[in-house]
Order: sequence, then C-alpha cells, then structure tokens
Amino acid sequence: MTKPMYKQFRSPQGWYSFLFPVTWEHMVVEEIPAFFHPEGGGALQVYAFESKLEHFDVDKELENYLKIHEIDYDPEKVAVFENNEGSSIRACEFQREDRVWMVYLVANKERMILLTYNSDEEVGDELFQQLTNIISSVRFLN
Repeated sequence: MTKPMYKQFRSPQGWYSFLFPVTWEHMVVEEIPAFFHPEGGGALQVYAFESKLEHFDVDKELENYLKIHEIDYDPEKVAVFENNEGSSIRACEFQREDRVWMVYLVANKERMILLTYNSDEEVGDELFQQLTNIISSVRFLN
C-alpha cells in the first residue's frame, strides 16, 4: 500500500479546504494557519476573508496587497487561472529584502483566501510544484 503524499487541511470555520504535503507541518498562530517543511526556510500562511459585497475583485485585491508591501502592480507579471469549481486565482512572485515572496489569491463569490509563501531560500522546481498543487486543491465549502 502506498503512503499518501498529501493530507487535507480544513479551515477552523469550515468554509475552505486544501491539500498539503504530508512531509510538511502546520501550526496556527494568532488564528493564521502556517504550513512549512521542517527543514525548509519558508512558510505558507493562509488568510481568509468574507465580503459583504457580491464578489471579490481579485485583481484589485492583489494590487492592494502588493501596494502595502511597496511593490508595483504589473498585470503582465500576474498569472491568471480559474479552477474547475469557478474560483478565480491570481499568482505572482517578487523579491523583497532578500526574501522570495509568492502570493496567491483564490476567490469564489463572497469568499477569498490569500496565501503567501515567503522564504530566504530560492524556490526550486519541487517546492514550486508543491505550492502549485496546494493552490490547485483549494476548495470552498458550503
């Protein structure tokens, strides 16, 4: 029998879930879930938001997030996706103060999660694929 490669995380509020590698650990600090490889130099943090409006403008939300970090928003450097449940996904990366940042926004109607990975190490192909798999597995629940 093969061992599973991923395990499921379900938000404490019960409205989103995703898969993360079984080799990673996670902890919740001040209600912010963080996921990391114990021997790695970075962490993926997850922030959840609900809107009183009909839906989130993911491009505007990403632009606002980058502005807070004094990063110019360049739509040419943003990857745009949609998953099979209709969630809008935006992804970009930048370097700030010798740290690599990967920022992902996943939104579906009035719910959005912001996932940020930052590290003092370069993001290699294997880690990039793990992050892609995590983002691809995000599902909004009832």
